[in-house]
Amino acid sequence: MIIHKFSFLKRFVQFILVVALLNSNLTMASAAADWDSALDEINGLHGKYTSLQEALKSDVSTIQILRKQNNNMLKSIHAVIASTDKALLTRLSSEITSAQKKHAPLLEQYSTLGKQSSAAKKVRDFKTATLLDLRRNKLKAAVTIARTEIKAKTDALATARKQTATKLKPIKDALAPITGLKKQITAENKNITVAQKVRSEADKRYKTAVKQGDAITAATEMSASYEKMIQIHSLQQKIRIWEQKIALALRAAESKLP
Repeated sequence: MIIHKFSFLKRFVQFILVVALLNSNLTMASAAADWDSALDEINGLHGKYTSLQEALKSDVSTIQILRKQNNNMLKSIHAVIASTDKALLTRLSSEITSAQKKHAPLLEQYSTLGKQSSAAKKVRDFKTATLLDLRRNKLKAAVTIARTEIKAKTDALATARKQTATKLKPIKDALAPITGLKKQITAENKNITVAQKVRSEADKRYKTAVKQGDAITAATEMSASYEKMIQIHSLQQKIRIWEQKIALALRAAESKLP
């Protein structure tokens, strides 16, 4: 009876060992298959990954060239805007300043006499007030001429400024969309920075996995990096289109320069 039980136990242990060995072989076979599949995925993705990498570099180069051209043209247009009628406006402004300085003593005297006359009337010193009014009224004609001259020069400057503004309005209107486009570019560049950070982290994990011979992790991280590259490429295409729109706006503005 004891021998029978021992024989049964022996066969049971042998069965368990066989099952464990089979499971181990199956696990190893599955792992090998997963490794091979991951390697195939890396090989299949490598060409697309490399091509997209080159496309990203090309995008950056194109955008940089466009942006440099746009910035230079915008600077040039702003310079023209700033210089338009500058000599005329500077001269008219200078004439106003000169007229004000020339007539300042007369106008100050006239104003002071008026204040003194008012003060004398308040204390019922009518004799002094009358004398002050006489002196003040004697200056009235000269004061009128002085004020007329200053006003004429001031009006001339205002008219010139208005004419210059009218002349420049079509140019500024053409430039108006650029501010909004630049804001969109700035926002999209921030999104690219975020995506690029995620991609860089995936690239680091990919390189580490390659060093460790971990094809499965390497394939996963390469795929994650590739997905971020697709996103970055899409964002860069948007920026390129916006830079082209800026270029069109600048050319429209340039065509309206005086």
